[in-house]
Amino acid sequence: MPGLSASTAAFSCIVVLLGCQRSHPLAAGAAVSSMRRLSDTINIGFLAEYSQMRVTLGGLPLAIEDVNKNPNLLPGKKLAFKPVDIGQKMSAYRVKPLRAMTQMREGGVTAFIGPDESCTTEALLASAWNTPMLSFKCSDPIVSNKSTFHTFARTLAPASKVSKSVISLLNAFHWNKFSIVVSSKPIWGSDVARAIQELAEARNFTISHFKYISDYIPTTKTLSQIDRIIEETFATTRIYVFIGEHIAMVDFVRGLQNRRLLESGDYIVVSVDDEIYDSNRRVNSMERNYLDPYIRKEKSKSLDKISFRSVIKISMTYPQNPHIRVPIYGLHLYDSVMIYVRAITEVLRLGGDIYDGNLVMSHIFNRSYHSIQGFDVYIDSNGDAEGNYTVITLQNDVGSGTSVGSLAKMSMQPVGFFAYDKNSDIPEFRYIKNDRPIQWLNGRPPLAEPLCGFHGELCPRKKLDWRYLVSGPLCALVVVVAIALLIKHYRYEQTLAGLLWKVDMKDVTVINLGEYNNPTNKNIFQICRQSILVVGEPNKRSFTNIALFRGNIVAMKKIHKKSADITRSIRKELKLMREVRHENIINFIGASTDHGSVIIFTTYCARGSLEDVLANEDLHLDHMFISSLVSDILKGMIYLHDSEIISHGNLRSSNCLIDSRWVCQISDFGLHELKAGQEEPNKSELELKRALCMAPELLRDAYRPGRGSQKGDVYSFGILLYEMIGRKGPWGDTAYSKEEIIQFVKCPEMLQHGVFRPALTHTHLDIPDYIRKCLCQCWDEDPEVRPDIRLVRMHLKELQAGLKPNIFDNMLSIMEKYAYNLEGLVQERTNLLYEEKKKTDMLLYQMLPRPVAELLKRGDPVEAECFDCVTILFSDIVGFTELCTTSTPFEVVEMLNDWYTCCDSIISNYDVYKVETIGDAYMVVSGLPLQNGSRHAGEIASLALHLLETVGNLKIRHKPTETVQLRIGVHSGPCAAGVVGQKMPRYCLFGDTVNTASRMESTGDSMRIHISEATYQLLQLIGSYVCIERGLTSIKGKGDMRTYWLTKRQQPELTPDLISTVDTLDTYCSGARESIEASVHQYCIPAANNYRLGSCNCDTKCLYSRRSDDNVTNSHGTSEFPKISETTQVNCNQLCVCRLNSSQVFSNRGPRSAPSITFRL
Repeated sequence: MPGLSASTAAFSCIVVLLGCQRSHPLAAGAAVSSMRRLSDTINIGFLAEYSQMRVTLGGLPLAIEDVNKNPNLLPGKKLAFKPVDIGQKMSAYRVKPLRAMTQMREGGVTAFIGPDESCTTEALLASAWNTPMLSFKCSDPIVSNKSTFHTFARTLAPASKVSKSVISLLNAFHWNKFSIVVSSKPIWGSDVARAIQELAEARNFTISHFKYISDYIPTTKTLSQIDRIIEETFATTRIYVFIGEHIAMVDFVRGLQNRRLLESGDYIVVSVDDEIYDSNRRVNSMERNYLDPYIRKEKSKSLDKISFRSVIKISMTYPQNPHIRVPIYGLHLYDSVMIYVRAITEVLRLGGDIYDGNLVMSHIFNRSYHSIQGFDVYIDSNGDAEGNYTVITLQNDVGSGTSVGSLAKMSMQPVGFFAYDKNSDIPEFRYIKNDRPIQWLNGRPPLAEPLCGFHGELCPRKKLDWRYLVSGPLCALVVVVAIALLIKHYRYEQTLAGLLWKVDMKDVTVINLGEYNNPTNKNIFQICRQSILVVGEPNKRSFTNIALFRGNIVAMKKIHKKSADITRSIRKELKLMREVRHENIINFIGASTDHGSVIIFTTYCARGSLEDVLANEDLHLDHMFISSLVSDILKGMIYLHDSEIISHGNLRSSNCLIDSRWVCQISDFGLHELKAGQEEPNKSELELKRALCMAPELLRDAYRPGRGSQKGDVYSFGILLYEMIGRKGPWGDTAYSKEEIIQFVKCPEMLQHGVFRPALTHTHLDIPDYIRKCLCQCWDEDPEVRPDIRLVRMHLKELQAGLKPNIFDNMLSIMEKYAYNLEGLVQERTNLLYEEKKKTDMLLYQMLPRPVAELLKRGDPVEAECFDCVTILFSDIVGFTELCTTSTPFEVVEMLNDWYTCCDSIISNYDVYKVETIGDAYMVVSGLPLQNGSRHAGEIASLALHLLETVGNLKIRHKPTETVQLRIGVHSGPCAAGVVGQKMPRYCLFGDTVNTASRMESTGDSMRIHISEATYQLLQLIGSYVCIERGLTSIKGKGDMRTYWLTKRQQPELTPDLISTVDTLDTYCSGARESIEASVHQYCIPAANNYRLGSCNCDTKCLYSRRSDDNVTNSHGTSEFPKISETTQVNCNQLCVCRLNSSQVFSNRGPRSAPSITFRL
């Protein structure tokens, strides 16, 4: 064996050289210094086996490149490397690395990176030369001895380092007694086990058992070996530390599961392996074929999640750097280069010699460095990286909303890590997130030893000799009970095989309430008519399909399935439904599966559902009504929860039916397998209604059971109780849509204030404190915190205080109250009829002038009437035809509606009458049908100016950059008016004045008011209106006419003494100015005697006018403003002006933007 001899000889030479160096360090140092001189390029040697490390080798040039790019590392110098392929493990394996190291040392390298396998000889040679060596893959335990290998360090943590994390985890949960099970297949298993044993003995921990599994291969032999270990240890241990491969650990856990040891949560398995947890890798770590090459996938069985919740895995922390996706050894290689470069950078900064290996290593030992993996790693005094380890357990998936204890959405997730402290050689276990601790099976960590000891030796033992005396009779009793159970089971199977639930459609007569002439249907219609009178109008009530079955009226509900295969489980459901009998549970009569359809028959409830009753505003539900209905629902739900039905799953108001005796009965429960797969009409709408009353944990569960859960029923009852109190639907008055409500309940993290529930602060809700508290408990986010249905009944005991113990007495009381309610309903309907008449009259007054409408209502003929002088206004939108061509019909309608609505609100402030609108034309007249003297020209002129002022601010919705351009024409003259037509009668105007006013509009200009000379003369008599002569204008049918432009209206000036007097009045009038919302019409007149403005005498009053139904407040907080019946009349027919110290201006016709208010005396 020449290779071995060469290796041994080389090792001997190294030992001699090491001894010489320690004997004469100065001489050795001088020799080395003479061989090397520090240059601008620092070379490091790299030793690796290329064939096995192709991907890993990329970490070296990457690290070199990052060092040379970083100005803070090796300033003024460059780093280079000299690689050598040391080849595979052959006879000359030990010689080739040593030869390469010698050549590289002669070439001036300052350190060695590698090798990647066994490194004992190489590390010893580097120590002899006092040259640093940093390995990224070597796992030899001997190189941790720093008395010999004093220049060696490694970034790969030795396998034994995990022992500190194991002891830290055990110490964190006070598990001072445990057993170790080691699989001998991984070579590192024994090292880890010995390290755990040494640390445990040093801390006085007790190792109950130390068991080996030899050469684990998943065969019958090894499985029996595992069973034997469990048999020998389970009675005297609760904590297992399993060291081995994943497949062995899974079989070990399955062995514990087979003995039902993991169901109680008293046992725990701490698993240690070298598999690195990857959060992005979606595999089921509870399967044996997860890493098992010996078992075919189709034969592998997944381990139950409830058992795997008792497993805690400790594994290497997965790299947290999202940009790195290379083998782990490549990351260790990168870290090896970086920590060496940081060390020699610090040595150079302090003026040291980077060829002094001991000096360089002093800047590496007992320090932490930030790894490219994304976390900090500590290198101890032996040059070994402590390693980062993560604790992984089975946890609820983040965002799934699954409560603790539910296994629907759980996976292996990291929960903790280990933090190192320089003051302690054992790290401290910490949770990654304090709000996500380990989810123990029974809510707490298991004990290392039972309170009474493994055999009860720590607790006093009682004498149980009497048990021997009764053991014989007990055995006999067990036999008798077993026989009785067998007989019961036989009878049960016989009953199950029967067809008591089956309904023959030949015995069923379907009732169609539309066929009233049918003699059979007449009686049925009279019965059903009671529910119409009670619940509401026929068109507001949706009836259930009904039929006659053996002389009784029954309700029919079709299951929308093409066919139904009546399996054993469905037969059990049907049998169970027939056995459910309670006064507050709907009676199941049977089902029919004839003719390829499935129909369910139940008793008929004549008064409909609770949803119909609550929606009927005519029905007054007082405290006794609500109490009786709540009591019925609670009784029915308690019965369901105590029965084999277990839970309802779809409790809402539409599933609570009211019979003719006002007794509430719960329906639509059970038969989940029979209903499964049906395609209901309007399924999406039905699902939304169901989800509104569904508990949040069920909404989040994509695989929720059809029967729901009992705590989910409690949540739904809370929603139902809220709906009964508020009578505004399940969620009351809310601005959110159904989809938004469901999303907020399902994902409370979307809201800043936490969970989303119906509002309990509405002013119309008078909810007692005990009911409010009960609702909050029923709506708790955690289903485990919610009370059960019996406890809810106790919380609402005060609500049922007024109920009589006899159900018949309660029924009589309800019927008596209902009779009183009908009397009030008749009076209410009479009042509604009167209100509707008022609305009809108001609508008629809007269509026709009030005097004309009164004549038509009395049936009197409306004769045409001539008026000597009126003023007519025509307005038109400029460019309306072109605007229509570029707009859709809907957009044109919206634009005209906006404009007409604006005009209608403006003309309400003037003494004018809107005649009609044709397209974009708007026709208004003043002076008819009620004549107003000569004021009609001024009213129309003021209206025209107001329209032009307003139209400038009116935007077109679908063209926001454009505004409406208006053209207005006005003319005054005689006119005739009358009602034309009988259907949709119209009040029309006739005469040349109408045509001339229309011509004024058509010949005008955009955004200008074109008036005739007749109108101009009237405005001159009134005064204050500014007009500009246009000249002669050709008018069709009239020839040339002199026309004018109306531009504005001027206000007369105020004298200084009048203004000062008005200022003193401002405080007294401020109350009316602040009451614009109450539609106050204010008349302010100076409060001093005989102030003159031109030829106008102003009286000394401040008068207010308001409607009797307005709410008006003055500056003193009262509402006692005097009502006036007439205004003061003076000798002159002019306008008095009152200027107020306010930015808001009012007049006798509403708010104005002009700087003053005018009043007519």
